Amino acid sequence: MRPTLKHFFDTMGAYLARPGAEGLEQLLAEHPGWDARRSRVALYGDFVRGHVRSALEKLFPLVRGACGPDVWTSLVEGYTSTRPARHHELNHLGEGFAAFLADEVAARGLAAYLPALARFEWTDFAVFASQAPLPERVERLTANPTLVVLEAPFRVCAYVRAKGKGPSPEPGDELALLWRHPEQLVTFYMAATPQALLVLKMAVEGLSAADVSAATGMAQADIADSVARLASDGLVLLPGS
Repeated sequence: MRPTLKHFFDTMGAYLARPGAEGLEQLLAEHPGWDARRSRVALYGDFVRGHVRSALEKLFPLVRGACGPDVWTSLVEGYTSTRPARHHELNHLGEGFAAFLADEVAARGLAAYLPALARFEWTDFAVFASQAPLPERVERLTANPTLVVLEAPFRVCAYVRAKGKGPSPEPGDELALLWRHPEQLVTFYMAATPQALLVLKMAVEGLSAADVSAATGMAQADIADSVARLASDGLVLLPGS
């Protein structure tokens, strides 16, 4: 007798959270008379867990490097045991990893910046995969629809730009801007600067360079230069482009 599909998936989550013979025996005990070969079921479980690990390694390379191999393996096992694979799109299995890591930092004595780094790495992927439509043309200065503003208690952007090879992120509030470039189709990011925030304010509130110049005393040419530079980076979209 084979298990019903619903019962199978209801119990499979528990099995995938418990690698090894014990979890396999618990799964089969839920389905008396199921004649599936143990080796095949075990192979399926190893297949899924291997893909989860590969997805996490791809999504969080800097966190993995900062933790070291032994701690990373332990974190992956702990994450898998509490958040079994359920999403149909493999990369989305990492969506809850930053929150899981935040719960683990104190218990494991890990570096305090790791959850912020994990949130950044997850947001990097989420922005890249964003379904927000990019207009072919805009009538006025417009913020990139894929833009995500990420607040962090550590200065993560410089660490990411150094690909984890520089000093650990320093404590301090940072506002990171992440967006997908409309032509290069990769995630761009930066620690927010006064100029970037000003240009975004112009886009959101429909302000012109002349409006900003009159309100702040800044030269219109300097404002226009900031707009052009950030438009080249794709943070904002220019009219007619």
